[in-house]
This record gives sequence, C-alpha cells and structure tokens, in this order.
Amino acid sequence: MKKIVKFLIALTVGLFLFWFIVRKAGWERLSEALVFLISLKGLLVVLLTLIIGVISILRWKLILRAQGFDLRAKDLGQLWAVGFTVSYLSPVALFGGEAFRIYLTKKKFNLSWEKSAASVVIDKILDGTLFLMFLIVGILAFLFYGYFPSKMTASLVFLIILGLGGLLLLFYFKAMARESVLEWFLKLFGVRKEKIKNNKNGKIIFDTEKEIISFFSPKKKAFWEGLGLSFLRYFLLFFRVALIIFFLKEGIEPSKVLAIYGFTNLALLVPLPAGLGSLEAASAFSFKVLGLGFATGTIFGMVWRGADLVLCALGLIFLAKFGADLAEAKILQFIDGLKK
Repeated sequence: MKKIVKFLIALTVGLFLFWFIVRKAGWERLSEALVFLISLKGLLVVLLTLIIGVISILRWKLILRAQGFDLRAKDLGQLWAVGFTVSYLSPVALFGGEAFRIYLTKKKFNLSWEKSAASVVIDKILDGTLFLMFLIVGILAFLFYGYFPSKMTASLVFLIILGLGGLLLLFYFKAMARESVLEWFLKLFGVRKEKIKNNKNGKIIFDTEKEIISFFSPKKKAFWEGLGLSFLRYFLLFFRVALIIFFLKEGIEPSKVLAIYGFTNLALLVPLPAGLGSLEAASAFSFKVLGLGFATGTIFGMVWRGADLVLCALGLIFLAKFGADLAEAKILQFIDGLKK
C-alpha cells in the first residue's frame, strides 16, 4: 500500500512538472514531438534505442555465461525488457525491475538465488560505472558552457556524484582485493558477521557477494568484455542524444552534446515515473543555457522519453505473458491440491 501511495505522489509531481514545462514552452510542442517520433527521423531514433537494448541483453548474457550458463539472448531479452519497464515506470519501488529480473530468471532457468541475483547486480554495477563516468564528464562540459539554476542544485548534484562515486570506488577497491564489502559495512555499524551469516537468507546474501566479487577480476576476460559493452551502450546513448539534437537543430558541437547529455542524465536520478516532467525540465533548461531554445529542449525531452517508451511497450507485453504463465501455474497447482 505504501508503495502505491509513493507511486501516486511521484506521478502527481511528475504530471504537474510536465504540465508546467509544456505550458511554458507551448502546447504545440506536444504535437511537434509526436510528428517527429512517427517520422523517418523518429524511426531512426527508435531503431537506435532498440539496438541499445540489444547491447544491454548481450551484456547480461555475457555475465551469465561467465557464471556457467549459456542462455539464449532471445529468452533473456524478454526478461530484460520486463525489468527495464518496471524500473522505468516505477522508479519509486525499491530495486524495481531488478527484483523482477532476479525472480523470473530463477523461475524460468532454474538458477539458484545466488546466481540469479549476482548476474543482475553485476549488470547494474557495470551499468552504473559507465553512467557515472559519462555523468561526470557531461557535468564538467555543462559547467564550461553554462551554470546550475541555484547553489542548492549545484550542491545536491555534487553530493549525489560524490556519494555514487564513493560507493563505486569502495566496491572496486574491495573487489579487486578480493575482500567482502558487506563485512566492511557490518563492521562499520558494529554488527557481527556471524549474526547475519548463520541464517539461510544471510548465507544467500554472502554467497551472492562471492559470485559478484569473483566476476570483478582484471584477470578475467569477461570483466573487460562487460566494461566494453557498457561503454558501447553509453556511447550509443550519447550518439542518440546527438542524433536527436542534429535533427532538431541541424548541427551542434560534440562538447555541447556531452553537456546536454550530462545534465539531462541528472533527471534520470529523480524518482519520477518515466522521468515525467524532470526530463523535460532538465532538457529545456540545458537547451536554454546553451542557446538552443527552451521550446526545442522540451521537444527533445519528449522525443527521448517516447523512444524509451517503445521498449517499455515491449516489456509490458512480456510482463503480461509471464503474469499469465505464473497465474496458470498457480491455478494448476491449486487444482492438483484439490485432487489430492
């Protein structure tokens, strides 16, 4: 119930912010964004978005193969799409789509909780590493051209980057030294390791961490391949931004594209469904600061989200399919119980 209330609050805030930005830019921007999306230019952006999705699936397949499971990309793609959709549309939920991916992977492929959870966590760490790198470079580029709306915003951005960067550095430092991050945190809060480890769930958590640390080794080819696919994914995301801007403004310096990409990525950290409102606000502000026009930035934000929503639509189809399969299994299990 609490999650539903949080979601409704976030949705209301997002809708209000979206209404405010679009109203300021002009309601005709909605139709302009829609016309863009259904044009050949929009189809190219959507196609690039699907390619980015395929790269994400291949990275997850690579991780599972390193764990000893050579699964079909087609099957993994369905699960990844479900996870992407849940995370994108309900970011206020704890772990969101990751929990769905872990559960469905275990059920569909009969993996252990440790293997299933580790593969998803590894995937998120690799993704977060490149996200943070592009975010930092993008923010630095943005500061070269523009400014933050207020000192409070600048301080908040600095704290977010410092916090995420600190956690990632701590993880990599411990992982490369083959040491437990969980034990470090337990010591920090004065909790005895045995207290957690001596129960079933605690053992699963520590075994999952072992799987994760095992992957992050400079000696392993899979680790470098995972980083390579992550870089390719974020480079294509950056290229998608450049492509949309080129179609809207017909020419812009790569450094300004990086500045816009870095600043608008901040909107993805705001816990609003589909970045509703926050994406338009960030893109409109960054476009205005860089002299590209507030209204154009609003269109840019809506096109960005529109392309992502195509992936969400696929995820919803697969989510309905898995939901029906699970419901059927429960019904059959219930009928078998009655027979007995």
